[in-house]
Amino acid sequence: MSNLMNRIVPAILVVNFICSCSASLSQDEFKDSRTSDRPALHAIQDQELRELMDRMNGLMLERFMTEHEMDVVRGKYTRQIIATAITLQNTAGHLVNKIPHLNLTTDEENAFRGLADKLSQYATLLKTQAEHDAFNAIPATLHEMKSTCAACHTLFRQF
Repeated sequence: MSNLMNRIVPAILVVNFICSCSASLSQDEFKDSRTSDRPALHAIQDQELRELMDRMNGLMLERFMTEHEMDVVRGKYTRQIIATAITLQNTAGHLVNKIPHLNLTTDEENAFRGLADKLSQYATLLKTQAEHDAFNAIPATLHEMKSTCAACHTLFRQF
């Protein structure tokens, strides 16, 4: 009996939580959600809950992975990071090749080339970090790459 109660009480709490979330949608919001192109608030919340549950299930499964299985997953992600870094290196090269067609001043050209070179350097660093399993260093490199991209887009997006 106690085991049955331990399973029923959490289920009731989850159902109650979901009902209270959907009940918080006002009548006006409900009307607007049926007539607009936007998804209803409860649909968004439902999707978020599903994503959270998928993440939780993934975390549970990770606990039961063998060391070999974790190595296989790490290897897969490492190969994806390396492939993406190579693509970024190539993209940086293509950006430099576009300079003659952008009608930039000499100063703008130098800045554009410098940012493209910086992107290439970070891509090379990212590739090296992945190849050497330096996973703790990757987030900082990604942050610097994102900052470089944002700076370039801010300065040259209109071209």
